[in-house]
Amino acid sequence: MVYGIVVAGGKGTRIGYRKQYALLAGVPVWQRSVEALMAGGVEELWLVVPDEDVSALRAELLGELRQHLRDCLRVVGGGSTRFQSVQNGLKAILQGPSLQQGDLVAIHDAARPFVLPADVARTIEQARVCGGSILAQPCVDTMKQVNEQNIVRTVPRDNLWHAQTPQVFAAERLKTAYLEHVPGAAVTDDASLFEELGFPVQVVASSGFNGKITTAADMDLAHWMAQQRWGE
Repeated sequence: MVYGIVVAGGKGTRIGYRKQYALLAGVPVWQRSVEALMAGGVEELWLVVPDEDVSALRAELLGELRQHLRDCLRVVGGGSTRFQSVQNGLKAILQGPSLQQGDLVAIHDAARPFVLPADVARTIEQARVCGGSILAQPCVDTMKQVNEQNIVRTVPRDNLWHAQTPQVFAAERLKTAYLEHVPGAAVTDDASLFEELGFPVQVVASSGFNGKITTAADMDLAHWMAQQRWGE
């Protein structure tokens, strides 16, 4: 079984509104991400949203979404941090049938709605082999280490990758990472917990655009790309 967690718990502090609900060619950002994961092989999925939005989203699932989404998607409240939101999603998964050997959990940021289903599928398959894999992109920019706007040094980019999502892990290992392990620092992605625990994680090169919507400029680009891909 491949479970999924789509993290959509942001309050929109930087962009000024909850971007996960913005429409891309008529469909909410979160739904674009959910549909990509399901098309890539995720079988049951939990959407993590701010607590105050749970009731409205559940009502929407019952009333407006297509049958295949209503059957496979659940909504759960998030936390004050991404780490806590993923924890809540994982706890919701564990409330269901017991995890089986070989089960996987794919974690994806709702703010990456353009991920290709084929890339989701490749990341899942790699996780079956090694227990953990993330979608990523090799770094092509010149990287500078900076202190108070002053360049300290140029960092060799040969082995640097931009981490993306989905990030897919063996369910039992993910349970250890999120429910039994105290992280050593702020958690900005899921693979960092596996790194702390010594679990292997491999990268899968993204074959298409998988940018994250963070700023108003990102949203402008997202609207343009949505029209190119999905039309009105």
